[in-house]
Amino acid sequence: MDDDGLFGEIEQDNNPLFYSSSTFANPYNLLHDGPSLPRQPQTSGANPHMDFSSTALVNSSLGLSQKIKKMLNNTKLRIDVILTERLVNSNVIVYLIELRLDKQEDAIIVKRRYSEFKSLRDNLVKLFPTTIIPPIPEKHTLITYLINSIDNSKEILVIEVRKRYFRNFLRDVVFDLNPLLRNCPLLHKFLDPNYELCWENAINEPPVSMLPQNLLLSNPNDPTDQNGLYMLLPSVNGFDLDSTDNLPGLKKLNDDLHRLHNEINLFDLKESNLPELKDNKMAFGEIPVELINYEINFHQNIKVLHDLHKLNNRSVRNLKHMVNVLVELGANMNNFSLQIHELNSLDANLLSLTIERFGLTMDSSFLNFEHFLYKHVIPDWQEPIDQFVQYYYSALQLIKFYKYKLVQFKLLYKLKFNKAQELANYTNTHHSVKHLKDLNIDSPSIKSAIRKIETKQRRGGNLHTKKSWYGLFGGNKTTFSLPEENNYRQNGVNYEQPVDLSSHYQHKIQHIEKELLKLDQLIELFNGDVIELTKNLQINFDEYLVTMEKKWLTAMLDFIRAGKQLFNESLVSWNELRTFIDETTENEHGSV
Repeated sequence: MDDDGLFGEIEQDNNPLFYSSSTFANPYNLLHDGPSLPRQPQTSGANPHMDFSSTALVNSSLGLSQKIKKMLNNTKLRIDVILTERLVNSNVIVYLIELRLDKQEDAIIVKRRYSEFKSLRDNLVKLFPTTIIPPIPEKHTLITYLINSIDNSKEILVIEVRKRYFRNFLRDVVFDLNPLLRNCPLLHKFLDPNYELCWENAINEPPVSMLPQNLLLSNPNDPTDQNGLYMLLPSVNGFDLDSTDNLPGLKKLNDDLHRLHNEINLFDLKESNLPELKDNKMAFGEIPVELINYEINFHQNIKVLHDLHKLNNRSVRNLKHMVNVLVELGANMNNFSLQIHELNSLDANLLSLTIERFGLTMDSSFLNFEHFLYKHVIPDWQEPIDQFVQYYYSALQLIKFYKYKLVQFKLLYKLKFNKAQELANYTNTHHSVKHLKDLNIDSPSIKSAIRKIETKQRRGGNLHTKKSWYGLFGGNKTTFSLPEENNYRQNGVNYEQPVDLSSHYQHKIQHIEKELLKLDQLIELFNGDVIELTKNLQINFDEYLVTMEKKWLTAMLDFIRAGKQLFNESLVSWNELRTFIDETTENEHGSV
């Protein structure tokens, strides 16, 4: 087997640009038998009244975009993943999304691949870092891909599961979550047929193109904010949206915040910054107890759902085994009734009819349990439970982002403390040298002290550039600093040449004061962002819990309703068997 061919097909589902020339001409083939989409009849000639000008095409595109926006804000909208198709000359599956209003014949249909669903969700996570984005099914591993390629039935089953996941994803985004999501231009482009074959263009346009490379270097409440101050924020190593959370809990971080707040007050007292002391009372210094409890609650719910997932898997296996037993039992009953019927006696015929009817009841029970398993237990109970786990993990990702922003908050103050200490050191050294020179005493010891200070400044001047918040923890990242003008420390400079030490100190002091001023601006900006971020998380988590309660209630009621229907149908079948046996017995006694 050609390795390029194998891995090429695996990567096709993750490459939005994998379209050959024949694909553009006729990109889709129907995968399953079933109702196909209505196609417009082809005509031999073009419509002479059709306008193909660029202005007409732009107006048509804008009109469709506005129509999609209005449909998404209409409570009568119905959105569903209706069909799946396979791309020509590939194993890539596309999912047909239908947007339709009640009592409206025309509908909007757009075809999307798994990779495009994943791209949409990943970018929504970046655009809305305080909102829980619904989950989508996980990507295939190499093993599952190989197994599914061997067994076509498993591949079809996986596709059906993905259809349901994608349908729930779209419905949650449009109907159940923050209205900002359904009004997002990226979602409109995802549902726009004009972007069907050029999704790469959509993610290279605003608002996605306005996102920074590092989400920590942005406004946490609006990552598309173009304020340049955010690029001066200290980056935190280890942050990744998809990585596990290795930071301590919010309760521990809250204790650290209390200590930081005390350090800030002590620093302002030492610096005699009375106005800043008043401002510190309004500064962020406490994580709400609700957020701390949310984190604990989410972890507990995940543990409970994992246990429930194991029970569900066991129940599904038992139901499948029961279905197989009922199939085998019904078949054996039918065969047994045929063998007895061949005896050609009255008693044998009655017994044969009774056994046959019993076999039919077994077949009816088999159909009822099979319908209950594949139409209710798996799609309406097992899959929602798995989705709930992913929902809680998504909520924990928001808390992880919040933790990293709190770490940034602490690092900003550490930077300020270090810069203030550096300013004090330079100021004291400047005054010491100036005092020694002002003495104007012809003393070898005083001259030696001045030379030592000057030599130390010449040879050790670069050491201050290695101080940083990262260096405090053993790293060597360069510190936050503004570019210096007339920096005399350049390659090829002779350090032994005479330097005006007084002007050098004044220049450094002025430069550090500028850095402290910029840090104060950053801290003021960041403080407001963290306060707003905390409020947004509280609001969104409150709404999220209400949504999850509704989902739990819906799943449990549907499961109970389906179970009740199963037992009612089974009871009817067995009552019919009992009635048949009673009537047969009475007729037999009557004939005797």
